[in-house]
Amino acid sequence: MDVLVKEVATQDLDTLVVIGDGTPDDIAFSIIAFHLKGDKIAGIVKPKEEKRIDCIGLIPAYLKGNIRKIIFLMDQEDESLHTIYEGIQKSLKNLAKCEIKIIDEEDESEKRLKVYECKYKYGSKEFELILVINGLDEIHTDKHSIEDHLLKAAGMLKIEVGDSENSKEAWNSIKDRHEDIFKELKKKRKIVEGVFPQQIQGCKYLTEK
Repeated sequence: MDVLVKEVATQDLDTLVVIGDGTPDDIAFSIIAFHLKGDKIAGIVKPKEEKRIDCIGLIPAYLKGNIRKIIFLMDQEDESLHTIYEGIQKSLKNLAKCEIKIIDEEDESEKRLKVYECKYKYGSKEFELILVINGLDEIHTDKHSIEDHLLKAAGMLKIEVGDSENSKEAWNSIKDRHEDIFKELKKKRKIVEGVFPQQIQGCKYLTEK
């Protein structure tokens, strides 16, 4: 997809996307970026070792350049949203003074979305952290993840998926249809908007001044 370019000088970028759970999260986000492409340029990183909340510890390294907005995507897994938010705030407190932006938590797209306005303790840099938690309540699974969204896409595309109590296992059970689903998502913006509500809303916060 022509929205992604490798090995670009990032010193002038002010926006960073952190993929906290590897693949297929990176593929899903690249499709979202394809449909939201505009005049905003962002760097994308996928930490090799740190996952989920541990990625917060990488923020000091990211702030060494001109980065001032970070969107962080992670799977909910089997934790409650309250537990995740507590963990994020605890990790952020070690690095920065932060306030939470007021957003509409009654909206489904905002339920797994938080925006933190922060001031880095060491260097006094101000930055914004946009936390997006992957998962959909309508998908019955023991662990919520980006696969929830991909299973919803499969359903909208009339692709049958076998019964499973785990969305990752259910997604892997139709491995031979993954490429077909990704191609359809690239072609059909309306489906992407319906499948990835909090991810798209998080990206919109990136464009705010």
